[in-house]
Amino acid sequence: MPSTQHHKSRRQEFLALIDTPVLFMAGGWISRNYPANWMPYRADSTMLFFFPVVEPGSAALFDPKDKSVTVFLDERTPEDALWHGTVPGFADMKKILGVNAIVKRSDLAAHVKKQCGKRKVMSLAVADPRATAEAAAITGEDLDFFRADKVGAKDLVAAVAKLRNHKSPDELAEMRRAAAITRDAHVAAMARTRTGIFEQDLVGVVEGIFARQGAVPAYNTILSVRGEVLHNHAHGNLLMEPDLVLLDAGAELPSGYCADVTRTWPVSGRFSAEARDVYDIVLAAEKAAIEMVKPGTRYRDVHLCSARVLTDGLVQMGLLKGAPDDLVEAGAHALFFPHGVGHLLGLDVHDMEGFGDQVAYARGRTRSTQFGTAYLRLDIDLQPGMCVTIEPGIYFVPAILGSKEMRSRFKGMVDFKKAETFLTMNNLRGFGGIRIEDDVLCTESGHEVLTAAVPKERIAVEALVGSAIG
Repeated sequence: MPSTQHHKSRRQEFLALIDTPVLFMAGGWISRNYPANWMPYRADSTMLFFFPVVEPGSAALFDPKDKSVTVFLDERTPEDALWHGTVPGFADMKKILGVNAIVKRSDLAAHVKKQCGKRKVMSLAVADPRATAEAAAITGEDLDFFRADKVGAKDLVAAVAKLRNHKSPDELAEMRRAAAITRDAHVAAMARTRTGIFEQDLVGVVEGIFARQGAVPAYNTILSVRGEVLHNHAHGNLLMEPDLVLLDAGAELPSGYCADVTRTWPVSGRFSAEARDVYDIVLAAEKAAIEMVKPGTRYRDVHLCSARVLTDGLVQMGLLKGAPDDLVEAGAHALFFPHGVGHLLGLDVHDMEGFGDQVAYARGRTRSTQFGTAYLRLDIDLQPGMCVTIEPGIYFVPAILGSKEMRSRFKGMVDFKKAETFLTMNNLRGFGGIRIEDDVLCTESGHEVLTAAVPKERIAVEALVGSAIG
């Protein structure tokens, strides 16, 4: 867990960046089906960035005028102690958080008005709609968590992003710990893979390891033999010998920092000839893209590097026809690689994605309208302290390969007849998809792969599959 001094330093950095008071909301419990049956609580990521402990329903006021930080907490009552146990009092919480004052949560609106007077107060929308509505009522802003242009004022978003985009040693220590837990989960899933079990059996292994080490899934676990469905959260398929298992899962610590890793392996323990060729191409593309990560590199160029390596491999396999550079420029590669090469990573698995392209795209850069490249989540110049994922993949998607529009647009560039053979492999189930993903830190001199301990070399993967079954 990052230290109290770390959080205090981050708050001081933020106060130096703003010239008007800022109110942050943690968000509270959200009911699952009836009022007292809650979903697991997750504090807003920006609050987690600034504080070591974030209680449900809490809020914080940053005032640059006197450089003060005030936290608003629910009162401690005997009834709460009965149902939920005792918690530290306000005096203790002031020491734990290292802030100037703790004020009753019920006094939030009145206190902000009294302290800030007629000064403008800014805030950010959060996932809890009640907390966002309250912040909007106090500040007079039009806030909407589901609209990037209304999540908060541009200057405020920029100030938060400037700090969150550069990981400190304390934050990196958390991300390395999340990576280690994630490694354990992926290795265990590979080792326990065998024919005749369901995807859900392996999901239980992955998420059980997270829980045993004090973590939770950073996002809904993707584990499927239908890897061509990019965000496949269904876990009902039976594992059969020709299948490929695609696992995209990462651990999140109580601090909020997380990992995001994808690995793909054969249920049988041996890649088929076609799967071996595709796997080696994806791995080569991932390694080439990782080597691109260094200060000053444009992330879009990292994406294009991976696309060219994938395209060259697909040409060698006879699935694409033509010069790789020309095929990438035309967008033909996207029929097999229809997404961007990765995204920011930190307190959110898609870090700060709720802030939209004002954070993800550098000023003057806009999203491509080209199929596939339009899904590139990030187009900024990498700087030391930034963490990104690198996750190229090759997929055989029936809806794409069977599209009349795609067949017309890329006629002569794609051997659709050969591609169709992949759709009928595996006893007509289809080939599926292969993706390999790692978490990469941009350093002063280059990069560090935070998830390097998760096996991905083909021989190492094959050796692991089924190794726990005896």
